[in-house]
Amino acid sequence: MPKQVEDFERKKGLAVFLSLIFIGMFTIGVYDTWRLLTLLRDIDLTPFYFILSLDGVLLLILSPCILMLMYIVLRRHFGNLPERHFDFWAIMTLVLLPCAVVVRIGLGFWVTNYVAAKGFTPCSELTSTSRSTAKVWVRYPEYCHPESYRVKNEVRDWFDEQQAAGAKPSNDEVIAQIELLIAEHKSGISDG
Repeated sequence: MPKQVEDFERKKGLAVFLSLIFIGMFTIGVYDTWRLLTLLRDIDLTPFYFILSLDGVLLLILSPCILMLMYIVLRRHFGNLPERHFDFWAIMTLVLLPCAVVVRIGLGFWVTNYVAAKGFTPCSELTSTSRSTAKVWVRYPEYCHPESYRVKNEVRDWFDEQQAAGAKPSNDEVIAQIELLIAEHKSGISDG
């Protein structure tokens, strides 16, 4: 295969790869935003717990910036990058980045206040420790047991099972289940 054809095939592969990454990120942004909007619309139907993430909105706002970066990479590989194109994308990025930060912060405050007004409380004990992780919100503060961080995945799995079954356990049942999971965890550590 001649070098020119091989070089073009490599560049075409890069274009397909970058396009798939962009489509994946955009799809995740749309899906996460749709889930957020659905959750906020149906929040009164949520019995006792949910996980809230605002990252999808941020991905949607920043998608033109991501597209710009892909454009620059592809133009550099396929030929020269016209200066006016670069200037346009650079200005768009400089406008969108601050907008994304402002929208994300404003949306964070609004959603937090809205969800709190609907009777939910954030539970850091059930939220993963990663900084970008979605927050766990519970209907009653008692569901946020001080030691539930030890068994957060098991508690969230149990919450999911209860919500899927349409069960509405009482505060005492939830607290008893959390304490049972904690006791099982502690006995597993002492046995091991």
